[in-house]
Amino acid sequence: MFSTTSVLRAARTAAAIGFVASSVFASSAFASPSITNNGSILTDDHGMTLYKYTPDQPGVSTCYGGCAVAWPPVIVDSAPASADPQVGVAPRNDGSLQLTYAGSPLYYYVGDTQPGQTTGDGSDGVWFTVSAN
Repeated sequence: MFSTTSVLRAARTAAAIGFVASSVFASSAFASPSITNNGSILTDDHGMTLYKYTPDQPGVSTCYGGCAVAWPPVIVDSAPASADPQVGVAPRNDGSLQLTYAGSPLYYYVGDTQPGQTTGDGSDGVWFTVSAN
């Protein structure tokens, strides 16, 4: 069935992904990130790429459970003060607030470990960077 080596390798990989995700996104989740126009796409104030999930409806996130592990929602403490009227928030099922742009709930991607990376763009044909235009 499964060898001890493959089980241990899978456990180490899962732990590494968890560590990267927590270190990359922990400060963002509690610091109420803001949206920055990074040329052609939107990023947070640390340069991390923001994504939208096309199955979401305006102001309604449908990414929970395992989806939200791979695609962490951009959680904010309150509606950010922004000169851009397209920036807002949407309530999540757990009572937290998710940052939105033009009604689309915003997410990070755990595969992006450095500012400016866009490795999740086009993923499964439903995850896309958010255009700054």
